[in-house]
Formats: sequence, C-alpha cells, structure tokens
Amino acid sequence: MMSLELELKFLLGPADAAALPELLALYGEVTAAPVSALLNAYFDTPAQWFRQHDMGLRTRQKQGRFEQTIKLAGQHHGALQIRPEYNLPCAGVRPQLSDFPAEIWPVATDLAQLQAELIELFRTDFSRQSWLLRTAHAEIDVVYDLGEVRSGARRQQLAELELELLSGDANELFQLAHFLLQHVPLRAGWLSKAARGYQLFQQKTTPRPAALAVSLDPAERLLRHLQRLQQLEACYTQELAVELLSDAAAELLQLADILQDEGEQLLATQARALQRQLTEQQALLFNSQAYQQWLVTLSALLFNRA
Repeated sequence: MMSLELELKFLLGPADAAALPELLALYGEVTAAPVSALLNAYFDTPAQWFRQHDMGLRTRQKQGRFEQTIKLAGQHHGALQIRPEYNLPCAGVRPQLSDFPAEIWPVATDLAQLQAELIELFRTDFSRQSWLLRTAHAEIDVVYDLGEVRSGARRQQLAELELELLSGDANELFQLAHFLLQHVPLRAGWLSKAARGYQLFQQKTTPRPAALAVSLDPAERLLRHLQRLQQLEACYTQELAVELLSDAAAELLQLADILQDEGEQLLATQARALQRQLTEQQALLFNSQAYQQWLVTLSALLFNRA
C-alpha cells in the first residue's frame, strides 16, 4: 500500500517533551494512543544500492508483528519532508523485495540478486508516544520517539518530534509548529532515522558537500546550506565550518533582496537579522527560537510555491 508522508521533524529532549500533552490540548482536540515499542532494522547491500537510489528499506516489529517499508526519493520544502512510501506485512525481520509493486524498481533491477545481497546495517529501537490532533482544518499525527540508533557497538540517542499531516490543509503543520516553538525548544531535525543510521554505520568524517545547482530556487539554495550546516556541524572541520557559514550568510543577504522584491517584507527583514546572527554567533544561531520560527515560515512559503 502506497502512502505519501508529509511531515515536519524536530529534535526535542525528553524533559521538554513532557509538556506536549498539555500544549496539544490547548491547540485542538486530542486523542492519545498507548505508548508502543518499535524495533526497526534497516537493510541495504554492501555497495549501498538503496542509498545510491535515494531509497530506504526497513522492517519494523510492533506487538509481535512485522511490517516492511520502502521509502522512495521525495521532496524537501525547507524543513517539510514529502516522501512516497510502501508498507506491507512480512513474515519476519528480513524483508522480501518481491512483495513490493514492480513499478517502484528502476529498469533492469535484478530483484533476486538484490535480495541475496541484503544485509542489516543498523537498528533504530524506540518507544513511541503519539496523539491524534484534530483542528478545524486538519488531522495531524503528533509523534514523539525516544530511544537510540544502533550500529554494532556504536550508539546514538534518538529524541524526535514528528508532525505528520493525515488529512486537511498542510499549512496547519506550519501553524502548529509555530505554536509549539513558543513553548518548547524545538530544533529542526533534518536527518531521517535512516540517514542517522547510515552516518553511524559509516562512522566517518563528512566530506565537503557538492556545489549546489544554480537552477535551485534561491530560498531552497539557502535552506540546503543551512540544512547541511546544522545536520552535519559536528562532522565538519572548523576551517570548513567557517567557510560554509560564510556561504550561508551570503545566501541570506541575496535571499533578503529577492524576498523584498517579491513583497515579503517581514521575511526579508528577518533574513537580514539572521544573517547578522549567523555572522556573529555562528552555530549558536541554530538553537535560537527566532531562527527556528523563521525556518518554519520559509518552509511554508516554499511549500505553497510548489
């Protein structure tokens, strides 16, 4: 069964997450689900065929039952992620590729060979607390995951808040994010669980990113800069971080002029203020509420342009 996943993802520590039930009740009608334990195994080939095709393959065990999922290449509108995914039952932890629709595979894919080469790379095991939030214009699945990413002996904490649109107006996601940002210190979570697992599995310094295509929308170019800085800042050398911060600051000024010409005066003013913050405070910017609020606003602008 194919579905389209449209979500905003944030990092949020467990102490701050304790405020979520009360905050959501202030925002709309809330139905809480029981806390569940989810055990997830991610697979690829030794040559990382799925990674090369921007696809993700996992199996999930929940309440003794297994489900297999393939996520296909998607779109990013700033902090908003949109990815098609296929979810099917399976007999055990090892996925069965032949169960998925034939049309999702690239031409000339040898499924039997791909199946034979599958290996487990890493796991993400966590407890999930979720709430169904109903507003006047949308139904939103609010999910908080707490656990760890694990590859061999390596571990990394997982503490994520996801806002996923189930039905209705997608702009409700951005409005809810703005509301929550007024009360808890959300931080944009650019990396998927799979991407974090691959980083942990590879355990290597991030190389210099490739140059961005000049054809990208200026706002999208800027967000790609900020995304790569925030999600990978711990992996960059200090010298490369300073260079990338300088690039992002220059993009901010260019974007401010474009937004001004388009009549987006408030966003343009905020972009110039954030450029000064980025220049003066560098990575400290990513923890500021003003930056996170601006990021959500710009993501909404990009989504509605598409």
